[in-house]
Amino acid sequence: MKLQGSLAELKLPDILQLANMSQETGIIEFRNNEGVIGKIVLQEGEVVHARVGDLSGDEAVFEIAIWFDGAFRFVPLDKEYSQNVRGNLTSLLMESARRLDEWRVLSRKIPSFSYFPVISEDNNDKKTLNTAEWGILRYIDGSKNIRDIAHECSETPFRTSKLVYGLLINGLVTLSRFPAEKKTEKEVPPLVTKLLKIQDETRKSVDAGLLKDIDKMLQDGLARLNVNIDDKKAVIETANAVLQAVMVGMGRDASRDLALRFKAILKGQASS
Repeated sequence: MKLQGSLAELKLPDILQLANMSQETGIIEFRNNEGVIGKIVLQEGEVVHARVGDLSGDEAVFEIAIWFDGAFRFVPLDKEYSQNVRGNLTSLLMESARRLDEWRVLSRKIPSFSYFPVISEDNNDKKTLNTAEWGILRYIDGSKNIRDIAHECSETPFRTSKLVYGLLINGLVTLSRFPAEKKTEKEVPPLVTKLLKIQDETRKSVDAGLLKDIDKMLQDGLARLNVNIDDKKAVIETANAVLQAVMVGMGRDASRDLALRFKAILKGQASS
């Protein structure tokens, strides 16, 4: 298959549909205008493997889907690739279209993942942030771009961009094409830091099925801190609620192990 061209003229969903109709087996290589390289591997027209930097699988497909500019070409398979894409073509196309629509909004303020969020120096207003926004804010120091921040906090660049967008709207950060001349960090309140560390430890240990309910508990705890930033009781009661949920969902041993780590966090002995 002789397929190559510009992403400005032909977007990923159209490329994948063409490859699927002709039942192609091979690799589609991509490079955007910032030099980021991606690849999608096809077996008889179906997407089986994808990678862009640290991203692999479905998320790698979705990142390429929001590239407005760049080039692509189809090449023969150079080796065997393990399957890391779970979605079928229809589901990949639907989610890619949704992400592309969302990125058109985000890109009005965030041109690309290579931009550097910088703490706004002239904003001293008290803002209400959720745990995810506080979680991203602690990594922003002007020296890391959005892709770097995503890597450090184990998030996708797309998800990180959505959080940075919220910080931009609130006036807490600005964006720069280049790293800041000096690092500028936003001081995260001590009790918020403890709550974020509790969240980090929970996500390392807890089954995925429990995380939605637990994230709601953590968000409720943060809402209490937004009312009173010195409310130690809010953090302790949130930690206890999380431990109770873990005990019910995973058993007493899992809850006991997590409780030891929470105790170190609450006493200020946990490693950062």
